Amino acid sequence: MPLVSATELAVAYGVDEVFAGVNLEISERAHIGIVGPNGSGKTSLLKLLVEELEPSAGTVHWTRGVQVGYVPQIPRSMTNGSLNDEVMTAFDRLHTLEKEIEAGALELQRADAGARHEAEARYAAVVEEYELLGGYSYESSMERMVAGLGLSKETLGARSSRVSGGERTRAALARALLANPDLLVLDEPTNHLDLKGLTWLENYLTHFAGAFVVVSHDRYFLDRTVTQVWDMDHGELQT
Repeated sequence: MPLVSATELAVAYGVDEVFAGVNLEISERAHIGIVGPNGSGKTSLLKLLVEELEPSAGTVHWTRGVQVGYVPQIPRSMTNGSLNDEVMTAFDRLHTLEKEIEAGALELQRADAGARHEAEARYAAVVEEYELLGGYSYESSMERMVAGLGLSKETLGARSSRVSGGERTRAALARALLANPDLLVLDEPTNHLDLKGLTWLENYLTHFAGAFVVVSHDRYFLDRTVTQVWDMDHGELQT
């Protein structure tokens, strides 16, 4: 079953048509690279897939409940805090569950015999979700992720509004990957990576269990990571 499908998509800015008649499908484990000249509509297509842009024509259908992680070419600051705070937003659900576990434990302490069974069931459900989402290992996962992408502790501690575009891109990559989405959408993710970071990302994407769509001009990177290529050119999409 496809995660995302689209029929007869078109994007136009005023009288300038970028592309039209595009049909596509992204399956659960698809590893897709998008290539094409500058201005051919690659970024516009990605924005349609993540609902940051409305099509001029056509429709996009997402499978119910699909989780999408998106890293644009120039990521925006997500918080007013440090770069570390931005990366940690990947674990917002886990942080909510931690509070619920704490509240549930307190509820169990205070519950009388009649209410204890229901309190235990609620507490167990929260703990189970926490475990399934990697709640007991997410901090070590983050440490490995940021190290692989070349983000030092000093950089992570800096205010996000003051770091370089490359550092913000690497943090956005870490945040998207740590959220473990069903579909990753990446726009030129290798632009700000050194050789070590590039090698790490190649290995990660090669073994990624979900689906991803990546725009890149780096043909060697695509050769190592994708199994299907979409070519955007002259207003059309060729597979």
